[in-house]
Amino acid sequence: MKMKSLLLRRVDDLELCESPLPLLDEGEVLLRTTHCALCRTDAKMWRQGHRDLSLPRILGHEVCGVLPGTQEGFVVWPGASCGRCDACRAGRENLCELMRIMGFHREGGLAEYVAVPRSSLIPVPATLEGRLAALTEPLACALNALDRVALAPRERVLILGGGPVGLLMALAVLATQARPRIVDPDRSKLEKSRMFRLKSGIEASDSPGGGAWDVVVNAAPSLSTFIEGLPRIRSGGRFGLFSAFSGSETVPVSVLNELHYREIQVSGAYGCTREQMQRALLVIDTHRECVEWLIEESITLERVPDALSAILAGRVLKVVVDFEKPA
Repeated sequence: MKMKSLLLRRVDDLELCESPLPLLDEGEVLLRTTHCALCRTDAKMWRQGHRDLSLPRILGHEVCGVLPGTQEGFVVWPGASCGRCDACRAGRENLCELMRIMGFHREGGLAEYVAVPRSSLIPVPATLEGRLAALTEPLACALNALDRVALAPRERVLILGGGPVGLLMALAVLATQARPRIVDPDRSKLEKSRMFRLKSGIEASDSPGGGAWDVVVNAAPSLSTFIEGLPRIRSGGRFGLFSAFSGSETVPVSVLNELHYREIQVSGAYGCTREQMQRALLVIDTHRECVEWLIEESITLERVPDALSAILAGRVLKVVVDFEKPA
C-alpha cells in the first residue's frame, strides 16, 4: 500500500511523491493524518535547513490524526525521548539528550500516514475539530516559555511580534490569568489578527508605549526584540527568549549590563513536554471560537510550497493541511 507524502530531498527541493507506509518500531502505532499545521520553522527548513534537520525528510510537526479503523482522534507530541537521561527524569523531556523530533530527525506529518510512539498520543475531545487541535503543539511551546519565566496570574506581559507565534503566546498568557499585550510595528499584520483579538480581548499596538513590564517575550527572530525589550522590563523582571535570533548582529555590552544592574533574568525555551501539550489542548478547546480566527486557510498537500512561501513572507496567519479536503 502506498501513501501520498511531501518529501524535502534537500534544501529548497520539495517533492510530492508516492511512498510506502511507514514501518513501525517497537512501541509505535500507525496514525492516519487528518491535519498538519504549517509554521515558520517548516518554511525555514525548506529554504535554508535547520540545526536539528536531517535530510531527506518528510516535514510537519503540528499533527492531528486518527487511528485507522477507529474514530479516535489524537494530537501528537512530536518528540521521542529516551526516558532515562537527567532531563527526562526531571520531567523536561523536551531537552532529552537523545531527542528525535518528528519532522526533524524522523518522518513528520506532511504525509497521509505517520509512525508515532503510542506514548506521544494525546486524545482530542470528540467535539473539537482536528484543524483546531493541530495548533496544540505551537501553543504548548508558548506555555513552555511561560513556565520557564514562572509567569504568575495578573502579571503584565509584553509580547514582541504579532504573527501566529505572538498571538498564540498571548492566548497562553490569558490562560495563565496574566495580562498580555502584543506589539508589532507592522500595522497590516495587526489588522490581519483583528478578529482573533476582538474575540479574545487581547490588546495590541504598533509601539509598546511607556511603563515597565513584568515579563517581555520575543515572538520574532530579530535581535532588536532583545535589545529594545530589556529596558522595558521592571527591575527584577524576566525576559523569555522564545524565538531564536537570526542574522549576525551583536548585543552591546551596555545592554547586557542591564541584566547585572537590574537583576533581570533571561530564560530560554525550546519545544514542549507532553504535559504542556495536554494543557495546551485544553486551552484550544476552551477558546475554540478565538482559535478559529487564527486559521487563514485549509489547503491540500499539493499547495504546501506556495503556503510556505507566504509564511516566510509574513503574509498569512496559520495554514493547515487538511488531508480530508478533496484535491
